[in-house]
Amino acid sequence: MPENKKYPSWEELTFANNFLFCKIMESEPELCRQILEMLLHIKISKLKKPEAERTMQETLDSKSVRFDVYTSDARRIFDIEIQTTNNKNLPKRARYYQSVIDLDNLSKGIKYSKLKDSYVIFLCLEPPFRKSKPVYFFENLCRDNPEIKLNDRAYKVFFNAKEYANMKSDEEKAFFRFLAEQKADSELTKSLEKKVRFAKKNMKWRKQYMTWQQTIDEEKEISYEEGRTEGKSEKAIEGTENFLRANIDPETIARCMGLPLEQVLQIKENLEA
Repeated sequence: MPENKKYPSWEELTFANNFLFCKIMESEPELCRQILEMLLHIKISKLKKPEAERTMQETLDSKSVRFDVYTSDARRIFDIEIQTTNNKNLPKRARYYQSVIDLDNLSKGIKYSKLKDSYVIFLCLEPPFRKSKPVYFFENLCRDNPEIKLNDRAYKVFFNAKEYANMKSDEEKAFFRFLAEQKADSELTKSLEKKVRFAKKNMKWRKQYMTWQQTIDEEKEISYEEGRTEGKSEKAIEGTENFLRANIDPETIARCMGLPLEQVLQIKENLEA
């Protein structure tokens, strides 16, 4: 069974908590704009209203994605993820997130040139990689000549809050110190601290937080059961292949492995191909 995670109480929540982070960023577009400008060193004239926990799916049978905070301006799309603990598979997650963003952005019949720039941003409370850099900014370059950029305008950025003291600007240092230690010593972080205090008085959000905890636990349980089923299926297929190599007849294998005869015959055909 998946490990039962002990969630912080409503009173213990900080801006670095996924639920509160999403709620505040969604309800405060101006703060969201300021944070994006600070993180990416860009100017944003008009930001579309941020969407918290927006879910997208490429196809009905593909893995869905739930973006923490999703927003855009006239020519760029931004996904901001708050990563509190588990940093496993971040590169592959970022890759998949970007592919889903592109598919959603490019409707049928629209030219590729109309694709907006996309930024997938991870704010990590723990180091995302083994090296202790404060920021990792990725874009596609030529391996043989790194000066040549692919210029596909797809960017992945990982911030390491542990290294806030080594951030470029004082504003960034203060922001990531606030994430890591809840110490507000800048105009932006004092504003965020105030928003957190105000949020704690929102009884609607408090009830939603309880529901959110239950939903996350249910999703983990479903993923665990799906993983167990998938593992059993893989073992059955592996066992079937071994039996077929030993020249056991397909009917006997189907009975022993609990697989449909048609599936065993298909596995046999694939092995002989």
